[in-house]
Amino acid sequence: MTKDLDVSWLHLTPDEEVLWAGHRSFYRTVPAILAGIILVLIGVGIIGSGSFGRAKWLGVLPIVAGIGVAVPPFLRWRSEWFVLTTEEIYHKRGVFAKDVSQIRLERVQDIAFSQSLPERIFDYGTVKIHTAGPSTNNLIFENVSNPQSVNGLLTEQLDKVSPRQ
Repeated sequence: MTKDLDVSWLHLTPDEEVLWAGHRSFYRTVPAILAGIILVLIGVGIIGSGSFGRAKWLGVLPIVAGIGVAVPPFLRWRSEWFVLTTEEIYHKRGVFAKDVSQIRLERVQDIAFSQSLPERIFDYGTVKIHTAGPSTNNLIFENVSNPQSVNGLLTEQLDKVSPRQ
């Protein structure tokens, strides 16, 4: 189990174990964080330079913009979890409020994973989980690290829950 996973939002049964837990790939967050850092550095440069005279306060604008660009993607990355247990699949989103979706493994009908060329290079991709039934509730694990491994683990667990004939 991932060491920084707070399991208080999981509704585990006594026999249920967490098999895998992960976030979206951090690679998707890096561009926004870098852009935010650049904006903050520009703002600090404006404030620190004598070129703007009394208008140095304008340096605050790129600092605020940099924080606004970098922080939301980081918080989204940090607060979103994908979890596979021996009985269910969970997806949690939300920084201030929590939105948790869970699907029992017995309801899973099909799974698939996909990776574009850049995703293969950086080893992340998407795992799609399709469920059966009239109120179809599909889950998509977007931009997870090593999606082939996650897909394999999910396939193994599905075989244990409902062996193929």
